Amino acid sequence: MSRHPVIARYGLEPGDRIIEPKSGWNIIQHHSIYLGQDQYGHDLITENNAGYGVRIVTANEYFKTVSRINKIEKFKGSNLDRKAMVQNVLRSVGRPYDLISYNCEHFANEILTGHSTSTQVQGVLGIGILLLVGLFVANAD
Repeated sequence: MSRHPVIARYGLEPGDRIIEPKSGWNIIQHHSIYLGQDQYGHDLITENNAGYGVRIVTANEYFKTVSRINKIEKFKGSNLDRKAMVQNVLRSVGRPYDLISYNCEHFANEILTGHSTSTQVQGVLGIGILLLVGLFVANAD
């Protein structure tokens, strides 16, 4: 089976991160990872999605709702690292989604770097803290 057109256009290889906008102003980004092809030639993508948790879907299913890709981050490891990445994904399938502690960015970072972090959550929490401090200072006067 041939590669999905989006996979071919970007020359995706297993472990490459796909970052797409989830909001009109590009404030919120969705992170997913291209896994490669299965034994039937279907391109597969893994993501952590609200309502589903960590899952593997075909590129055909995934790209039905993707209108634009903001960025592709190429996988930096070796072929052995790619195989380990796929094994880590398989162990994570079914893990539940949590907006604050385990969203799509947490999942992608955990799989690709070993660290479950989300700069988006850190940014929102940082802004929240600044707003609270500002309100506290304003009310202290």
